[in-house]
Amino acid sequence: MKTPPRPPRLPERIFRWYSASAQVEDLLGDLEEIYQQHLTCMPVRKARRLYWRNALVLLFSYAVKRRKQHAAHHPLSSNAYPFIMLKSYFTIAARSLAQQRFFTILNVAGLAIGMSISLLFIAMLTYVSGYDTFHARRDGIYRVTTQVLDGDNNRTYASAPAPLAEKLQHECAAAGTIVRIQNRLTSNARYKENEVPLAGYFADPTFLQVFTFPLLKGNPATALQKLNSLLITEKAAHKLFRDEDPLGKIITLKEYGDFEITGVLKDHPKNSHMQFEVITSYETLLAWQKVHPQPITDAWQDFRGNYIYFLLADHAPSTDVEAYLQKATPSIYTQPDKFQAVFHLQALNDIVPGPEHFNEIGPEWGYASLYIFGALCLLILLPACFNYTNLSISRALKRAREIGLRKAMGGQRAQIFQQFITETVLIALLALIGAFGLFLLMRQEFLSMLVSSDALELNADLPTILCFLIFATSVGFVAGILPAAYFSRLNPVQALRNTIPHGAWGSMWIQKCLMVFQFALSLGFIMSVAIVLKQYRSSLTFDFGFDKANIVDVNLQGVDPQRFRNEFLKLSAVQTISLSSNVLGTSYPEETWVKQPDQADSTQVFAMSIDQHYLGNLGLTLVAGENFGDAPGEQAHHILVNEEFLRVFKLGTATGAVGKTLILPGQGMVSIRGVVKDFYYLLLTERVQSFFFRYSMQDVAYANLKIASNDIFQTFTDMESSWKRLGTDAPFEARFFEDEIEDSYVGYFSMVKICSALGVLAISISCLGLLGMVVYATENRIKEVGVRKIMGASTVQLVVLLSKSYFRLLAVAIMIAVPITYLLFDKVFLRIQYYHIDIGVAEIVISIGLLLLLGLVTTLSQTWRAARANPADTVRHE
Repeated sequence: MKTPPRPPRLPERIFRWYSASAQVEDLLGDLEEIYQQHLTCMPVRKARRLYWRNALVLLFSYAVKRRKQHAAHHPLSSNAYPFIMLKSYFTIAARSLAQQRFFTILNVAGLAIGMSISLLFIAMLTYVSGYDTFHARRDGIYRVTTQVLDGDNNRTYASAPAPLAEKLQHECAAAGTIVRIQNRLTSNARYKENEVPLAGYFADPTFLQVFTFPLLKGNPATALQKLNSLLITEKAAHKLFRDEDPLGKIITLKEYGDFEITGVLKDHPKNSHMQFEVITSYETLLAWQKVHPQPITDAWQDFRGNYIYFLLADHAPSTDVEAYLQKATPSIYTQPDKFQAVFHLQALNDIVPGPEHFNEIGPEWGYASLYIFGALCLLILLPACFNYTNLSISRALKRAREIGLRKAMGGQRAQIFQQFITETVLIALLALIGAFGLFLLMRQEFLSMLVSSDALELNADLPTILCFLIFATSVGFVAGILPAAYFSRLNPVQALRNTIPHGAWGSMWIQKCLMVFQFALSLGFIMSVAIVLKQYRSSLTFDFGFDKANIVDVNLQGVDPQRFRNEFLKLSAVQTISLSSNVLGTSYPEETWVKQPDQADSTQVFAMSIDQHYLGNLGLTLVAGENFGDAPGEQAHHILVNEEFLRVFKLGTATGAVGKTLILPGQGMVSIRGVVKDFYYLLLTERVQSFFFRYSMQDVAYANLKIASNDIFQTFTDMESSWKRLGTDAPFEARFFEDEIEDSYVGYFSMVKICSALGVLAISISCLGLLGMVVYATENRIKEVGVRKIMGASTVQLVVLLSKSYFRLLAVAIMIAVPITYLLFDKVFLRIQYYHIDIGVAEIVISIGLLLLLGLVTTLSQTWRAARANPADTVRHE
């Protein structure tokens, strides 16, 4: 049957707006009756014009004027009792929720699950936003960053060339107080018999003027003036000196010599982008560099370890410094075909959180990662809100008479709206209790998933809790605005007669779209877990080009390598021992510079120091030449290069490259002794680059033990005993090579855990929503089911009848989610890793099967029960 045309909406809205709180429902009803009469004898367009005319005429009539006056003096129309009305709203809302316990539990559970992950994000955002706020003059502190211009591969680094600080000091008065920082102060510190590893910075004396790091002991004006003066934090001082007063004490840093403690710093807050234990003067670094050869490179190209901060001069704008840097850059890099860079300023307040830069000095929380996490939280929260909207409107259709009665008794549209919003906010606040419980349960596990968890705390302090309350109220308003708007505009006559069709909302396409979105999102998370888990397992089983089984890496911590070898070879489980400066495949090795004798420019390559046993111990293959020999003095002038090294330096074949000479920093002329087959010494996110081994016992930091043992526990006990016999106080640190490789890909494992957690939340919300809609649908069709069963329909036929519409929606969700997820991972995420495995059919099929299984269980839990019900009971159902 064709529905008759409705009157135009705009004149009705104008009429209601002009009438304000006056009761004009009967007048609007008269206008609609006249409009319907006109439709029987004239075209629709003419009837609409007459409706406009009648509405405008009635608008200025005495009837409307009198009703407006009456409404203005009506005691129930006054806003003098807001608290009484609010109490009434909450009372009615509580009663309504108590009457519909099942759907209340579904709504509260869904919103609690959806809000829980958002609480983690709010707590994280609150904490990260407080980074570096403890500095007294933070608004005037800036950092110089470097943008390296390399064609399409432009990168911005948080560091800057050290000579730029001196140039700023002499040529830019607006820069004010400048401090240079070098972050490569990492060494074992020894005091008497106690030795502990410490890390920190080389810094100018102005460090304590620019930043607010209070000194508990010592003079800030002179603490960093002298060579080999050292500041130490409270916590580090306790580790090294125990209960002794550290001020004035002399300690030894292995690589740099003796230092005098000239100050004790108060432990810096955790939310500081600078993390250090000790600080020594920058002049100490310059003095050390004079006696240690430096790479063959222009100082203006060496920016990776140096950082420049400054405190603006009084009343000087930062734009003056920015303008100076832009003007000075062309005079620094004068050759366009060589190294090129430009400098920018970054305010201290914009570092964390801020744009992501390479070579950060400390922990970083980039805008991109926060945006991505926020978007994921929103993707989890929105389905929960959609569920509430669907279930609320579907269930509230049974409250139509209540709404009609309220309107007939003088209830205004705004009051009905406020009533529904109050009910939703109350549900959201109840859900907040459950969400907060989930927040407390997930907090530690969530921190364990993050690589930068040491620089993050998720505290439930008062400001954070206030943010939680504001968030829950906002969620309640957003989730309830559509149901409130829908029911506040119901026609009271239809509502009292209960003539609103049950499918008025359920048949709308928007409800189906929301359900499709929920299950498409759930399938996307399931596929994400399957794809990332496959990539993670592939990375662990990847052929790196060297052996990693049965090898234990021991941190030497300053122990003499030869003494270590002699002692540990006595153990029956130890077969061979090699030495190295790094652990392959887990981090970036040393970067150095190499040049050919007939060229002026140097090329940056990766390097690593080893002994003559390393290649054999790790199963590395020589394709030409020979390994290092046993005579240490002769090996210092030889290197072993990989095949990529030959391609970068255009040295020809492996056999032809053996014997060719190169120039290394600090070593002068060296010759290529052998060529090693390419192996993967970097993470699989990077391609294989040019690399060489050098023989240097003074640089080795790890011993690589190949063991053969049936009792690993006893073997480690024996190794600890051998370590103690070496006479060192340092703790024994040893790990299996395979475990270190696995830990280097912890980012993948964290992604698996995060996707799994988000997937569980999304699936739970989707299943709760589906369960609610199935329960509502079966309740509405229970009489139909009874009639069909009496007419001979089987239980299976009834189950199919009640379930097929939902599985159609699941099919649409699958068709949407599969290509989007596939393209997202294939074209974006997997391209981050240079060596990756393709997405297979198995991951897609398993994910779809799991989704269908969850949908089937959720749907059958209700449709099977409805189909099995006694028709004698269901036919009488009202």
